[in-house]
Amino acid sequence: MSKDSVLTKRERTRALILQTAAAQFAKAGYSGVSMAALAGACKLTKGALYDHFNGKSDIYTQCVSHYVKQGMDDTFAQSLTEAQASPRECLLSFMEHFLTRLRDDLVFRRLLQRLLIDSDQLDMIAVTEYALLSPFHYVVKLLLAYRPGIDAKNHIYAFFCSAILGEDLRSVAEYLSPEIKSMPTAESALAYFAATIDQ
Repeated sequence: MSKDSVLTKRERTRALILQTAAAQFAKAGYSGVSMAALAGACKLTKGALYDHFNGKSDIYTQCVSHYVKQGMDDTFAQSLTEAQASPRECLLSFMEHFLTRLRDDLVFRRLLQRLLIDSDQLDMIAVTEYALLSPFHYVVKLLLAYRPGIDAKNHIYAFFCSAILGEDLRSVAEYLSPEIKSMPTAESALAYFAATIDQ
């Protein structure tokens, strides 16, 4: 029996709203999505949205939290574990899979960008606690295991911020540094990060 057949109609509707909302908010941002437009995209009434959520802010926080957490969980699942490899190898594996996710999943990348750029503090705190805190601490721990005494939090924070914004800044970077075209962004970001932590 599949997981979907076990879900109730209410759970399936809620999942549909979250998935649809993630795509809508990724495309237009918080202020660019109305409850009416979201209801239309879901093929539901506004009342149905309010039956499942407390309003637009609630939908936004929950859809971003769930979508980003799923992306980070997938990144963990694809990465080397500490039982398989050294802390450095685990760290670079996680970062590589994170960069791949950013490149391949536009909704994931846009939600993270919008979280950095136009979320209010409450949304940022809720998403961070639910979806980002654990992976952040995990990679900080790996970096400290590899290089005790390094300013791990700043290195990791700088990597995540540049990675989240980097894919979309590539066109600007190509004008500023034409040689950047010779290496894919994800590879260059990972190579730069590895060189920085190996110093």
